[in-house]
Amino acid sequence: MDAPEALREFLSYVVANLIDHPEQATIAVGPGSNGATSYRVQLAKDDVRHVIGKNGMTVSSIRSLLNVAAEKHGIKISLRVDPVKDDEVIAEAGPVADAAAA
Repeated sequence: MDAPEALREFLSYVVANLIDHPEQATIAVGPGSNGATSYRVQLAKDDVRHVIGKNGMTVSSIRSLLNVAAEKHGIKISLRVDPVKDDEVIAEAGPVADAAAA
């Protein structure tokens, strides 16, 4: 398993255990700016607040953990958390629901 996929699995596990509707969550991985790997987490509107946390503390902690793991693999990452729009479909995004069962 390559580093971006391993980090995606970790992110899936963390997010799935924080939210109420993991079946509606997806994580898209793609190239970001400045050569960083970009992770875009899309969640049900009710779940976004659980991942962001009070004053952004939860998402900040998740970013910190991902950055430390990414440094060990020699890559840079960026993380974005958004609500799912009703008409939006994400290509190449993996579901988070499987990580909640693990």
